[in-house]
Amino acid sequence: MATKKAETYAIIANKSYGLYAGIVVSMSPMPDGTLLVGVRECRHVCQWYGRSGGITSLAAHGLCGPRAGESRVGAPAPGVTDLTGIVNIFPASQEARATIEDAKQS
Repeated sequence: MATKKAETYAIIANKSYGLYAGIVVSMSPMPDGTLLVGVRECRHVCQWYGRSGGITSLAAHGLCGPRAGESRVGAPAPGVTDLTGIVNIFPASQEARATIEDAKQS
């Protein structure tokens, strides 16, 4: 019997410092040394507020603090989105995932 691979919900950063959140389904190396990453339920993180403001804080704690409601996260894209120029992938905690999925869509 085949087992289902665990989903990896992550915060993903590309070369132009765009931040995205979603479920990583594939990764392929690019000639420039970056990655091409396939992401399901991909959302653009336009602006966020958290404990320290850093990307790893976003992955650990999600949108939080007194200004969390001012965070801006785009709607989930349908299907699988291919993101290029990826330089960082930070696995997100369940807490972070829940806050991002609950975020007001911008």
